[in-house]
Amino acid sequence: MKHRYSLIWLLAFGLTGCASPSEPVAADNGSQPASATQSQDAANAGSKQISAAEQLASGKTTRITTSQGTLDIEPTVVDMEPRADETAAEGGAAIPYADPLKVWNRAMFRFNHVSYTYALIPLAKGYEKVLPAPVRAKVGNAFANIREPLNLVNNALSGNIKGAGANLGRFVINSTVGIFGLFDPATAWFDIAESKQSIADTLSHYNVGHGPYLVLPILGQSDLRGATSVVGEALLHPLNQLVDAPELYYIQGLNIINSFSDRADLYQTLYQQAEDPYIYFRNQHLQGVKRDEAYVKPE
Repeated sequence: MKHRYSLIWLLAFGLTGCASPSEPVAADNGSQPASATQSQDAANAGSKQISAAEQLASGKTTRITTSQGTLDIEPTVVDMEPRADETAAEGGAAIPYADPLKVWNRAMFRFNHVSYTYALIPLAKGYEKVLPAPVRAKVGNAFANIREPLNLVNNALSGNIKGAGANLGRFVINSTVGIFGLFDPATAWFDIAESKQSIADTLSHYNVGHGPYLVLPILGQSDLRGATSVVGEALLHPLNQLVDAPELYYIQGLNIINSFSDRADLYQTLYQQAEDPYIYFRNQHLQGVKRDEAYVKPE
């Protein structure tokens, strides 16, 4: 049983993100006079190149190269409303996050980095060499399809009957015509859009706050509400009801590696270039929380 719950925790890690950059957007195409451009190039020639993490932290679009190709990343900037007992620093500087669990979080962040560096990342890179991107995409489709019952239950509990209906339709169509979810005819042929809903989304619907920032062993960065969601969904996942050990462990391991493979290089790049990786990834997570709170799902 101990081994089973350990693997369930590993499965849950696949549901969390190491970092969540926003959608790439086109860079500014504005031009400068030739003389100004030459002067700027000359000034920059002798200066130290700004890292990707520093560019993102300063609100600039940056370009990084990974095994998946070249990616243009623009930071998501969200206004962080200050607490009532805090006042802004002079010059409009951002107010630092209190981080009440900082001692625990930093220890777990270091532990996770070692685990990723010496276990998950090598496995993910080996996985990429064995399976090409189109095959990995189909594997991802299958795992997304088997999760549809969780989406359905959470949408129903949130009162989103239309979303729950879409979950049911997608699950039936993709499990049959789509060959156990490897393909997505529900979208391609029937125009049934995805309607993802997690336990965290359901709790948010009932005005449950996200709580303090929390780094979990192996699972990565989250918060109290998100941690409840990840652990709860790992225990309630349909795979637990459909497959017995040891086959269950093999499938869970495949899901973890497949989910992590597309983010491994990006994680390494941002970690190496950040002045303080813990602060950088923490702030990116907090920005993502604010962004999600401001987003209203269409009915």
